[in-house]
Amino acid sequence: MTDRHRVYTKVLKMLKQMLELSHEGHVVTLAMMITGIVMGHKAQLSVMSSEVPVDAKEKSIEMRLRRWVKHSQIDADTIFMPFARQVLEALSSSPLVFVMDGSQAGRNCMVLMVGVLYKKRALPIAWVVYKGKKGHTTAERHIQALEKVQALIPEGKEAVLLGDAEYDTTEMLVWLQENTNWHYVLRTSPQIYVREGEISQPIEAYPLQKGQVVLHRQVGFTQDATVSVNLIGWWGSRYEKPIYLLSDFVNPYQACKHYRRRFQIETFFSDQKSRGFHIHQSHLSDPVRLSRMLIAACLAYIWMICQGMAVIASNYTCLIDRTDRIDKSLFRLGLDWLKYVLKKNIDFEPIFWFQLLDSTVNVR
Repeated sequence: MTDRHRVYTKVLKMLKQMLELSHEGHVVTLAMMITGIVMGHKAQLSVMSSEVPVDAKEKSIEMRLRRWVKHSQIDADTIFMPFARQVLEALSSSPLVFVMDGSQAGRNCMVLMVGVLYKKRALPIAWVVYKGKKGHTTAERHIQALEKVQALIPEGKEAVLLGDAEYDTTEMLVWLQENTNWHYVLRTSPQIYVREGEISQPIEAYPLQKGQVVLHRQVGFTQDATVSVNLIGWWGSRYEKPIYLLSDFVNPYQACKHYRRRFQIETFFSDQKSRGFHIHQSHLSDPVRLSRMLIAACLAYIWMICQGMAVIASNYTCLIDRTDRIDKSLFRLGLDWLKYVLKKNIDFEPIFWFQLLDSTVNVR
């Protein structure tokens, strides 16, 4: 039995146990796609099809995968939702920290992703794909992505939303305050006007010195002052320029501590792109089809993260990493462990169900 066949057979068996789709053939095709992505390290249908070990020509397999991403009955949210909900349930003993960010993928498409942070990685929870290039999109799309997440959060659990200056819109702030009990820390531009009493001025007009963290409570955001927020000026000693944050936290240091983690969603995009599955080279130009491709790419990613966690929990890192410390990320550990067990002909099981790693373990 070839390595490809071992991977495909085990992925298919696991998905059949975990998914209930209206057509069994859809589960089979999803197993093909995950196998192709993991073995070929490219989320391109032509490359994926060459890694699928079934008795059919590669072109026929590619056409099958293409029909799957075109199929109107394949709903990305419905298929991925059970996996995303289980991740949040596993992490809900602590506040759930979400990060939202966008990245280019496919041909002239943008993926707006919301991930939950864990061990310096962002685990995918929900996404919106649309036609466009790098740059700001509408508040409507931001809210659309967050509404998907809102439906998955276990009842009564604390949540924190982090975002850069793209998400500092009045519409977003109003939605957060009126529809959620989430905490939030969003970066904003120093040129935006805020209002305190009768005084309206740009944020950068507030005095702030290097090394300071300053809180201005309940200022009106923008000149219209439609919504009130806490404004935090933060000029870290290592920063060339100050950072300005909008938050509901009354402790500015708590808000800054959370915002330090915002960059961790970039590790997800780099793992999906140049360091992993090259989703940006998928060649798909239709947002709906690309969204379906992301089902397979995100499940493959969760598998590799969970596999990396299992390697650490079993004290097997010395077999694929340094013996004195862990240098590799969870994602890289997962990829390298799969390669190792295939080479050594060791049995394995695909892991799509998230389990916590000991909080004392430090990983990249």
